[in-house]
Amino acid sequence: MRSKQSPIIEVGIMTRPALSFSLQGVFRHGGKPFTGEQTAHWEAGLVRVGNQAYEELLLEPDDDSGSFELREVTIGVDFHWERRENQRFKGALRLLATDEGIVVINRVPLEEYLLSVISSEMSAEATKEFLKAHAVISRSWLMA
Repeated sequence: MRSKQSPIIEVGIMTRPALSFSLQGVFRHGGKPFTGEQTAHWEAGLVRVGNQAYEELLLEPDDDSGSFELREVTIGVDFHWERRENQRFKGALRLLATDEGIVVINRVPLEEYLLSVISSEMSAEATKEFLKAHAVISRSWLMA
């Protein structure tokens, strides 16, 4: 649930020359609606989605229930278990054209981000106090 006091943070996810993603719900950029399956390609220093090219595309959900799924996100970077999998995120999707490709960024309220971090990094068997401590440490690290 979005808190009015929760700051919005930006979390870089990956940089790619092309990507596929799915929007669950209606997302908008400059009033133009986007929904469903999408692809983005890095072309001449721009992000191309459909027949439009952008320096930056910020897709914001119409409501808090909107989410997006990125295809083939690399997880466990530089670990022995590194692999690619589809990942779902709440919040807005920002696609930024750079010299290296399309930088994919999740704009999300800090508290929403903490929920996903704690659930992905901690065991379901962890004690409630251990989860609370992880939340405090993660929130402090983010705010610093």
